[in-house]
Amino acid sequence: MNFTFKIYSFFLAVVFLSGCVSLKKATLYDGEAPIEKVTIPKDISLLVEPRIYDEDATDVWGLEKDVCQEASVSDVAYSGKESLKLSWNRDAKGCKWSGIGIGWDNWAGKDLSLIMSSVGIQMYVRTQKGKAFGLPMVLTLIDYSGGMGFLYTTNKYFERVAIDEEWQKVVVPLSAFETEKENLDPSNIKQLQIEFQQSGSVYLDDISLVFYEEKPQTAWMEEEKLANPIALPKTIFDDAFANNNGWGLVKNNCKTVEWTNTEKASGEKSLHVKWNVGEDNCAYNVFGISWNKWHPVDVTSIRETAMLEFDLKTATASTSFIPLKVGFDDYAGAKGQTVLTTEFVEGGTYDTEWRKVRIPLSTISGNLDLKKIKQVYFTMEDKGEVFLDNLRLVSL
Repeated sequence: MNFTFKIYSFFLAVVFLSGCVSLKKATLYDGEAPIEKVTIPKDISLLVEPRIYDEDATDVWGLEKDVCQEASVSDVAYSGKESLKLSWNRDAKGCKWSGIGIGWDNWAGKDLSLIMSSVGIQMYVRTQKGKAFGLPMVLTLIDYSGGMGFLYTTNKYFERVAIDEEWQKVVVPLSAFETEKENLDPSNIKQLQIEFQQSGSVYLDDISLVFYEEKPQTAWMEEEKLANPIALPKTIFDDAFANNNGWGLVKNNCKTVEWTNTEKASGEKSLHVKWNVGEDNCAYNVFGISWNKWHPVDVTSIRETAMLEFDLKTATASTSFIPLKVGFDDYAGAKGQTVLTTEFVEGGTYDTEWRKVRIPLSTISGNLDLKKIKQVYFTMEDKGEVFLDNLRLVSL
């Protein structure tokens, strides 16, 4: 063994014994694998059937007449021979839900996963009569496991400012659908559901999937930024309905709901409500107020910590019970209300002097969707006469 080899062996022994060796895992290739780019074909039909409704209503459900709606096939068409003729009133007595559904392509599962960012739903629409500045519909994609994705149609998707008696194109991008809340699986779509809100009467035709690329828009009207609807206290009405978004002010032989300046707890006015709904043909004995400009309100976070508070005065005598229900309804038509009993009124008696009424939200019963509250909703029963003022949402 030569001297050089002895020195080298000694050096290796010292290195290993001193623990100074560190081993590093090596790979033949340290670069990142390229992400495969998906190429979308120029023809949507190579991926999915694009025609949702076109002449054939075989896959359409909800074409019927009931208390909520009248939906049928019409010969007033944008193209071809047929369209869908739709009229509805969600506030009609007994109306719980209104809408139609289309399980296009013979109800086969549709895979939209590759095109959610590049395709929209296009439809042609016109009013049956007159002009409408909105299209109160909720488009809902539903998959075969029950997941859903929602989109509220707004006028930013219109060709023109308003819907009128001339056909116009409305295109809503799939990318704008809210898909996470209800866990939509876009790879297995069952149907397109169209839920009707408020009231309207339109024709729909040529509903289809089209390529969509959002274009920069110059807003003809700035989108309004709404105040937090559950930042308490929140006024629903005092001298007027919040944002003037109340309805049901009527005067007939069954009921009177009107503003008056003869009585008020504060301010200049109160709401005078007088009713005798035991008479014949006394229907639709309700009124309501939206405090968020008809946008849905999620009250889940305040259900246990907030209440409805208002001032009430009877017209003629003290009483322990008033046959007037108050609560909420949601955008599916469900209602949750409670009747005015002694537990809610200051002093335990409704009086000819103004008294505070406080109703915890937790006491409002009903199968409500608390994430989609539409309005505060009053129902008159039997007969009575009261004045209401300063309706608010406040903390307990």
